[in-house]
Amino acid sequence: MKKKSFNILISTANKLATNYFHKFVHSFFLPLDYTRTKEIPALLDVSGILGRTSEKLKILDISSPQIVSLSLGLYSSAWEITYINPFEPELEDLRQKAAILGLRNLNVVNDDITNNELIAKYGTFDFIFSCSVFEHIHPENGGDVIASKNIYPLLKKNGTFVFSVPFYKMKFNEYKSGDVYAIKGEPSGNTFFQRFYDEESLYAQLVAPTGLRIAEKVYIGERYYSEGNIKKRMALLIGYGRFSLLLGRFFNNISNVFMEESKDCKKLKKPYLAIYSLVKD
Repeated sequence: MKKKSFNILISTANKLATNYFHKFVHSFFLPLDYTRTKEIPALLDVSGILGRTSEKLKILDISSPQIVSLSLGLYSSAWEITYINPFEPELEDLRQKAAILGLRNLNVVNDDITNNELIAKYGTFDFIFSCSVFEHIHPENGGDVIASKNIYPLLKKNGTFVFSVPFYKMKFNEYKSGDVYAIKGEPSGNTFFQRFYDEESLYAQLVAPTGLRIAEKVYIGERYYSEGNIKKRMALLIGYGRFSLLLGRFFNNISNVFMEESKDCKKLKKPYLAIYSLVKD
């Protein structure tokens, strides 16, 4: 009987070891998604936060890729970071990573930026970050506007809201079959995945509802690869499957060649991302 009990324990331990080994291998060979190698540095640069390491700042991260909150938490122990996401599997994964890194200034909670009660729960913040999130917010018609209206009361005076979203010369929506994050898809149809904004829709749906002033904006575009077709993107070509693990450590070098940045979106043949910094006067 003791042998059976021991085998059960060993079986569980082996499954845990295999799981963590897979996570280690994935993180080592694919430390950062292809698009994020340009998107996240631009997001941090326009925010101006990296020059304020000694200040006690309250930061809200709205469901950005986990590496944003993890990096901010490691960069300054003076910063208090609250990460919100309504998708529980991602929260538990982030809690594990924060524990491994020994982060005590990162609070990971299940919540949603469309929740009007956020300020009562968490107060106001010096910085709010959102990296490639608002384009996914449901409902498809108006979810991003609802979320944008909640930003103003969550910011302190002179606080900064920095966000990035997919961007192109004309707006359009993308759909996927099946479930999308926490949204259950219909078996017979496609589920709304994300919006691509143009200048007009970005201002109307994301900037104007916040009531904030535009401090800075930067656009990232793709060059050489299918310049006339935004549906074909390098991230979709190399960012998934075996290619991603083989090339992951070289994503930054590849993006240096195939991506470009400009403060004027009209100078980009194939604009792909918009990064905005908004300030509460």
